[in-house]
Amino acid sequence: MSLKKILVLDGVSAVCRFRDDGVVMEAEGMLPPDLMTRLAKFAQWYRRLVSGNTDLLSLFSQMRGWSPSQGWIVQGASTTVCNVGNVVCLVDNAQASLNDIMRALNDVAHE
Repeated sequence: MSLKKILVLDGVSAVCRFRDDGVVMEAEGMLPPDLMTRLAKFAQWYRRLVSGNTDLLSLFSQMRGWSPSQGWIVQGASTTVCNVGNVVCLVDNAQASLNDIMRALNDVAHE
């Protein structure tokens, strides 16, 4: 599944794949290149934060399955950012099915 297949999902306005250092590898959508670069950097750093927090949750709760994290969602009033692996997308809350988007991100991230 390519990034374009994520972009056509309802509510998705931009999607990109980035390297582990946050550099954009490929991008599709309505964001100008400088904002796509910022989105990728945000996703890279936030993924690191979530990874550390899920490791701590596993340690303190003694519950299995939290680490490694499978992705994350940050939801604002009108827009959401979703990530799995090295793929991130920007979503309009009013139009999107987050379950469908996370499934598609998972497919693309594990190609």
